Amino acid sequence: MSQYRPENEAMMTYLAGNGIRAKAKFLWDGSLKGTWRLSNLAVKWYENEELISKLNNLGFKDFDGTLLDKFSGNGGVFQIFARKPVKWEGHQIAEIV
Repeated sequence: MSQYRPENEAMMTYLAGNGIRAKAKFLWDGSLKGTWRLSNLAVKWYENEELISKLNNLGFKDFDGTLLDKFSGNGGVFQIFARKPVKWEGHQIAEIV
């Protein structure tokens, strides 16, 4: 049995299939409801144009709907809040769009 919720594991598998190693957590409530928290503390964010470009090309947006850029993270390591269209069946991901 996985230590991750099914939707989070599905997103991590999707990211890995696109060359991005990261933990993913979908936020179901709070001020950032509907966003993904993506992180890999071993990866730098601020000037990692390759990672930023990959995420933008996969359709991720900043939490406010704009394209991701170096200011989307915390300035140091890869830890961001981003939106990505998915189709849901209850609390399970049916498809990552």
